[in-house]
Amino acid sequence: MNKVNCTYCGNETDLPFECNYCHDEFCAEHRLPEEHRCVKLRSIRATKFGEKKIIRDKKGFLSRIFGK
Repeated sequence: MNKVNCTYCGNETDLPFECNYCHDEFCAEHRLPEEHRCVKLRSIRATKFGEKKIIRDKKGFLSRIFGK
């Protein structure tokens, strides 16, 4: 069986995990995209869920409620 070095920490592992986003191989500790700071995770989430930004209008919160 071939041993592979983790792309994130460089430790040798017998059972590498392949990331579904960047397709690199990682050890058990860094197998999750959040644990190895996957570079493609943010861009994929942005396209899948969209960038949600808060839209604020010029009037204040209280003036909208009380109409003043």
